[in-house]
Amino acid sequence: MADNYVANTRVSLEKEDAQHVEADARSLSEDTDPAEAKKIIQKIDYRLVPLLIVLYTMTFLDRVNIGNARLWGMEKDLHMGSYDYNIVVMVFYIPYILLEIPSNMILNRVLPRYWIGFLTMGWGMSVCFAGFCKTWQTLLVSRIFLGVFEAGMFPGCLYLLSAWYRRHQLVTRMSWFMVSNDIAGILSGLLGAGLGSLNGKGGYSGWSWIFFIEGAMSCAVGILAILFLPPFPEESTFLKPEEKAWLLRQLEIDQAGDKRNKERMTARGVFRSIADWKVWTAGALYLAVCVTAYSLSVFQPTILTTFGWSDLKSNLLTAPVRAISGVVSVCMGIFSDKVRRRGVFVLGGFLLSIVGLLMVMLSTDYQVRYAGLYLAAIGIYICQPLVIAWCVNQVIGSTKRGTLTAFAVSCGQVGGIISALVFPGKDSPQYVPGISTCIAFQGVGIIAAINMWFCCRWENKQRELGKRDDRRNLPREEYEKLGERHPDFRYTL
Repeated sequence: MADNYVANTRVSLEKEDAQHVEADARSLSEDTDPAEAKKIIQKIDYRLVPLLIVLYTMTFLDRVNIGNARLWGMEKDLHMGSYDYNIVVMVFYIPYILLEIPSNMILNRVLPRYWIGFLTMGWGMSVCFAGFCKTWQTLLVSRIFLGVFEAGMFPGCLYLLSAWYRRHQLVTRMSWFMVSNDIAGILSGLLGAGLGSLNGKGGYSGWSWIFFIEGAMSCAVGILAILFLPPFPEESTFLKPEEKAWLLRQLEIDQAGDKRNKERMTARGVFRSIADWKVWTAGALYLAVCVTAYSLSVFQPTILTTFGWSDLKSNLLTAPVRAISGVVSVCMGIFSDKVRRRGVFVLGGFLLSIVGLLMVMLSTDYQVRYAGLYLAAIGIYICQPLVIAWCVNQVIGSTKRGTLTAFAVSCGQVGGIISALVFPGKDSPQYVPGISTCIAFQGVGIIAAINMWFCCRWENKQRELGKRDDRRNLPREEYEKLGERHPDFRYTL
């Protein structure tokens, strides 16, 4: 009898705790002036998002500037053979893929400004030293170091963003962050032309000056990161004490009361997280996105030259595609956060991109094919921030978030390798095998998205029917570590 009484009392207290969490959630808008809450979020936005955009812009610039350097005699100066350039480009991805999860484990333990600042200065110096290379083998070594340092940048920034914002504030910020790709794509050609014109200055070729100046720019941005990049919310100092308390309470409520927002990432926790089907789904979705995204980034100018356009015109006319797709991506991200839905936008993006790719592959009219490139780019860049944010929305705890973002980005880089292999020049002008590969991977993405949507919808329904309430009977320590298995947590659809 006494045991039953104690058990019933504990269950009652657990239910009261859950009701208290729900009451807190409802009272947020009553406790806090909406205008004041908006100011707090804007304060975070201004401190965090612009600096991350600049950092990732430099990441992308330093990754692709080898293409601009190639136009200024790099292959001739370094005595590169027919396949040496491809080897130098692709070797970058080996450390990049392997080191993303370990990098997030380190970021979890140190202040972000020190780690991300160190990575930025590391790859900046790697690029600078590439300008002094005398053989292609030494350039290959510099590209390996570039991959080592850049590996932690993208997943680290995504990890940091996911720690600061509630689940339905995240896509907007990730969309703005990923506009960096478009900014870098537009700047890359302009900087390549301008810096390459320094050819012969100081006894160095134009390609060396591209590496010198852009590497030095990254080092400067690394110093800015060390000085100004904020830490995780629990350690922040730029918010007032009451603002910080309000933010932490908001983040805790958004995670169904789970308090593991700053737990230590361990190897055991990482392997446990990787066993989760949602992490694998994130990898499949981002791989499906990146095969097409990388293909468009790298081969779009090549496709445009098949229209009979000059190299200059082809490069210039990639800019409007990037600009418009970036604007649409941000707008869809804002709308997705507003309606708190992800799946329908991901499916719509994949389908729109497939339509565009079919236009490019099947039509012989250059106007139709150019319009198809717009649709393909808009669709896939709608998906890019959405799939990461959607999958992050489905997990709780810093270990699983850090593992998911790093694993997904690692899978995405495999897409970069695939895209480099499936667009040989002999397939010009329609590039049927390459475009078909992009469409096939997007088909896999559609299947993964539908699976995510149906599974999460079914589980939400079970919780609404009370079929997971038995978990409230677990010991308090286990109950507080249920994460997304908590009966009060609802998956994002």
